Amino acid sequence: MTSLVDRLRRRAEREPDSPAIRFHDADGWRSWTWAGFWHEARRVAGGLKAAGVRPGEHVLAMVPRSRPAVATLFGVWAAGGVPIQIGRPFRLDDIAGLNTHLRSVADRFDAKLVVAGRDLARHIDNAPSPPLVIAEDLAQAAPAPVPDTPRTDLIQLTSGSVAAPRGVVIPNDRLLAHLAAISTALPPGRDAVGVSWLPLHHDMGLIGGLLYPFYNGFIVNLMSPLDFRRNPYAWLRAISSFQATHTVGPPSAYALIDRFARRAIADRLDFSRLRCAMVGAEPIPPDVLRRVADSFGPCGFRAAAFLPVYGLAEATVAVTFASPGQAPTVDRVSADALARDGRAAVDDTGDALAFTGVGRPIPGVELRVDDGTGGRADERVVGPIMVRTVSGMTGYYDDPTATEAAFDDGWLKTGDLGYLADGELYVTGRQKDLIIRAGRNLVPSVVEQIAADIDGVRPGGVAAVGLRNERRATEHAVLVAETRLTADRRPDLAARIQSALKHRGLDVDQIRFVAPHTLPKTSSGKLRRRAIARSLEAGEL
Repeated sequence: MTSLVDRLRRRAEREPDSPAIRFHDADGWRSWTWAGFWHEARRVAGGLKAAGVRPGEHVLAMVPRSRPAVATLFGVWAAGGVPIQIGRPFRLDDIAGLNTHLRSVADRFDAKLVVAGRDLARHIDNAPSPPLVIAEDLAQAAPAPVPDTPRTDLIQLTSGSVAAPRGVVIPNDRLLAHLAAISTALPPGRDAVGVSWLPLHHDMGLIGGLLYPFYNGFIVNLMSPLDFRRNPYAWLRAISSFQATHTVGPPSAYALIDRFARRAIADRLDFSRLRCAMVGAEPIPPDVLRRVADSFGPCGFRAAAFLPVYGLAEATVAVTFASPGQAPTVDRVSADALARDGRAAVDDTGDALAFTGVGRPIPGVELRVDDGTGGRADERVVGPIMVRTVSGMTGYYDDPTATEAAFDDGWLKTGDLGYLADGELYVTGRQKDLIIRAGRNLVPSVVEQIAADIDGVRPGGVAAVGLRNERRATEHAVLVAETRLTADRRPDLAARIQSALKHRGLDVDQIRFVAPHTLPKTSSGKLRRRAIARSLEAGEL
C-alpha cells in the first residue's frame, strides 16, 4: 500500500459492505461502509477539484463535526492535496479575531482553499483569496476519479501558540511508517472497536482516534468534540453501547467523567471489554487514574486498561507507550530533591510527589534525557527529553530557522523535561514553563496537581506561572485557580492550598482566584501559561 487513500480504495473493493466507521450527529449514529467511505471521499475530491484544487496544493480545514471532517480529510488526499486542519475556537465571542487568525494562517501556509463546517461558515468572511467553501456542500459533488498513487502528505499545526502556529510537515512515507510502528507497539486484536471524541486537528485525535483504527481496519465510533463538551457522559455511553476495546483522551477528560461514576453504575454501563484507554497529551496525575479505575470498577473498568503515552506533533505523535495490559507504573519521588538539584530521588513517605510512567519508545524511535553537555543523563536525573525517529517531521513548513533550532545533530528537542527510571520515561513538565525561584526549580504541573486535589478548585482550571522579580533577581511563583467559591470563602481555600504545598516542601508567592473558564487555553485544551503570565503582568487577572 503506497498511501492511506490506496488503503481505502482496496478495502472498498475487497469488503465494500463491511462497516468502516460510525459518526454521531444530531440524528443519532450513522454508519459508512468501506464502499460508502470511498464514495464520500471521491465526492469531496470532486468538489475540491471543481473549486480549483490541484495536486500538491494546501487546503486549510476548520471542520469540528466528525462526519464532514473525515470526508474533508480523505477528500483532500483523494484530490492529491495536502490537508491542514485547524481547531475551532473554544468560544465564538471574537468573530473579528477568528477571521483575522484564519486568514493569517491560510496566508502563512499558502492555502489554496479554506473549508469550514456549515455551522462555522456563517461566522467567516468570504474573502476572495483564498476562497471559502462549506464542507457539507463539497460532499454533494460528483465523485472524482482518483490517481493510482495519491500521496497522503500532512501538515499538522502545533498547538503551543495559537497566535502563530508552526506547520509540522509529515510526508506520506513517514505517516505510514508511524502508523505501522504504533500498530506493532499496540496490536489492536481482531475484535477491536474504537470510540473517540478528540478533534481531528489535534495529533492525538487524528492519529490515535481516527487513523490508527483506519490503518488496522477496525471500526471506530466518532463523536464531535462539541458533543463531549456539551455532554461528557455521552462518551461513556458510547464506550458501553459499542462494547469498545479502545478509546483515547487527555487526563483532564478522565478527571471530568469521574463525577458520572454513580450514574454509570445505576445505568449498568459495561466497560469490561475496554482494554486500551489511552491517556496522554498532558501531565498524567496518578491520582486521576486511580480514582477513575476505582470509581468505574463496578462497571468492569480495570486499571490495566489505562495506557499512558507520550508524544508530540513533531514526532508525528507517538514517542513512548506504556506496556499494554499492565497497570500504569507510578514513581514516588522527593519534592525537595527534585526542586533543589533536579534528582528524582525515591521517596516512600506520604509527602512524596507521584509521576506516571509513560513507557518505552515505540519501534523506530530513540530517546535520551540530555545531561546538559549533549550526553545521556544518569537515571533519575531530570533533563531535556531528546528524540530521534524515522517517522517524525521533516521540518516546519517554510521555516528553516525554526527547523534548525528544533534539532541537535539529528535529535529532536521536544521542549519537555523528564527522567528515566528502570528504562521507563517519566515526564515532569515543559522546559519553558519551569519556574526558577530562589535557586529551586518549581515544576508547574506538580504544583497544579497538588492544588487541583483541593476541594473548591475547578479540575483543569489551575495554572502555576513564574513572573520575573527584578528587585529580588529571581522569579515570583503565582498560582491562579478557577473556583466557584464566593469571595468570603476564598481565603480559606488559599490557606488549604498553601498547606498542601508546604506539606510537600513546596510553596508559591501568591495565589489568585478567577471564575470558571477564565484561564486561556489552546485549541486542544492545554493551558497557555505564557499568556496567563502576560495577563498577570498586565494586571488583567
